[in-house]
Amino acid sequence: MTVLDTSMPHIPVMMTLGPHEPIADVALPEGYRFAAWEPRFREPWVRLHVLLGQLPSYEEGIAYFGRTYESDPAALERQMVLAVDGDGVLAGTSSLWRGDHFGEPRLRVHWVGVDPAHQRRGLARALMLRTIALYDELVPAGEPPLYLTTQTESWVACGIYRKLGFVPYRGPMPPNFGSDPETFCDKNDEAWRLIDDRLRNCARSPR
Repeated sequence: MTVLDTSMPHIPVMMTLGPHEPIADVALPEGYRFAAWEPRFREPWVRLHVLLGQLPSYEEGIAYFGRTYESDPAALERQMVLAVDGDGVLAGTSSLWRGDHFGEPRLRVHWVGVDPAHQRRGLARALMLRTIALYDELVPAGEPPLYLTTQTESWVACGIYRKLGFVPYRGPMPPNFGSDPETFCDKNDEAWRLIDDRLRNCARSPR
């Protein structure tokens, strides 16, 4: 969502969406609009996430996009959420995509990011609300809950997710999370202590 804070130790975490009110129309800040997926957004999508430090390189990003999103064109068209500026230039992204962390396919929030030139304008919140609303359309019963994976370096994003109704996952390690089951709970607790400390310090800092 934002540029990763590399001063933080890297610890992956998960969040799940709690009960929430139905989401009506989602408004973007003035000068922006949501855009349907088009192939022309492929390269800007990759460049944006490389810029944010979420992908290691353009070449690896293109390969990742191909084997992930382009493996299911129908889902890509239906579940990619994009915001563009008045010139049609990509400003931010989100999506719903398959995740198997819990041992069975379910939808998760995937690849939320806003170009630094467009941050602090409410785009991230609008993208997330649009993504949650899309989930509610596709999974009207709300079960299993929408989830996301993130990391300590994205503590700013974690604060935004919390304000939108996501809560830290505190259960046992999901079967496909990819960590050590013996240390998962302790590392998870450590991660949320670090994230909460940063958020508290940020709230106390003068603007």
